[in-house]
Amino acid sequence: MSTLPKVKRVRATSAKPRSRVLPPVDPTAFSLEGYMADPKTRVFNFNGRKLVSVLGREDFPGERIFKLPTKIVESASRQPLTAALLPCRLGYFPRAQGQKVSRPNGDWAFTLLYCLDGEGVLDLSQGQYRITRGTFVLLRPFEFHAYAAEPEQPWSYYWIHFNGTVAQQYYDVLTGGGGKHVCIAVDSDLRFVENFEKILGTFQEGQAYKNLVQASSAMHQLLGDLFGQICQRSAPQASAGARIERTLAMMRKNVGAHVSIHELAASAGMSHAYFTLQFRKHTGQSPRSFFNRQRVAKACEYLAATDTKVENIARLVGYEDPFYFCRLFKRITQQTPTLYRRSVRKASVVPGGGDPRSE
Repeated sequence: MSTLPKVKRVRATSAKPRSRVLPPVDPTAFSLEGYMADPKTRVFNFNGRKLVSVLGREDFPGERIFKLPTKIVESASRQPLTAALLPCRLGYFPRAQGQKVSRPNGDWAFTLLYCLDGEGVLDLSQGQYRITRGTFVLLRPFEFHAYAAEPEQPWSYYWIHFNGTVAQQYYDVLTGGGGKHVCIAVDSDLRFVENFEKILGTFQEGQAYKNLVQASSAMHQLLGDLFGQICQRSAPQASAGARIERTLAMMRKNVGAHVSIHELAASAGMSHAYFTLQFRKHTGQSPRSFFNRQRVAKACEYLAATDTKVENIARLVGYEDPFYFCRLFKRITQQTPTLYRRSVRKASVVPGGGDPRSE
């Protein structure tokens, strides 16, 4: 495996040395008490050990956060298919102005961060690092860490706290053995965004065992794709046209996901303006127009094939506001969703019972 390039260090000697206490995480003896939270501090106990997170942040427009309840985590940690690797808490923070996190004793789980755009600063015992677009950060449990958004260009990033019986093995292989490279710079890849979104989407559908298995599988895929990027670091980046084509495929596959154009641009390794320009050259449409048309086309399928209510179909294709969805649907199809459903159902009825010779 090729040696990972070092992420630029801002300083490496000013941080005070801290002891590394890494007790093994045994999912068969898992016990996690619920949060006792106030707006700035979260305190919880893990197997009798008190852990504190100090937060400095406001609500970020467009943020998404999901946390598995404690009882679900405890149960899943005892099931063979989910004990190996389980995302427990995850989310997406866009343009996280003023965001700060400080964990003097670390977290009980492994922490994965992925900077989609902008910049952040990471503090570890061995120094401080600047995190830029396309950088993963992988942190193990019970170690001091703190990170914050850069004031001038606040980062947009995904984050996942995960654990499991193979989590340590993933940590070792991804960081070059024993945490040599906890900051991993990779080429932008839409698969990373797809896997993050798949886990978020799976948990938003529910917390049944089948959802946990799917989320665990997606977590394996995410870490596997990251390892593949590390192994193929010297491979040339795909052309602009190829990256746009992959973006189109992602849009078609994820019509119900809350993926912004900024996220698509960043995952394609382009600025928002350049992505929009290349997208229009390639398709003749803006990214927003194309995505809306894909969603409306999927809504047409639901309207024709099911009796699902219009407001539920709106949510299935990514629109929380059914009134906005109806206005958009009419603008694109020249019909309201209800009239479209009636016209399709009427057209499918053959007068007189149909002519068998035509079948």
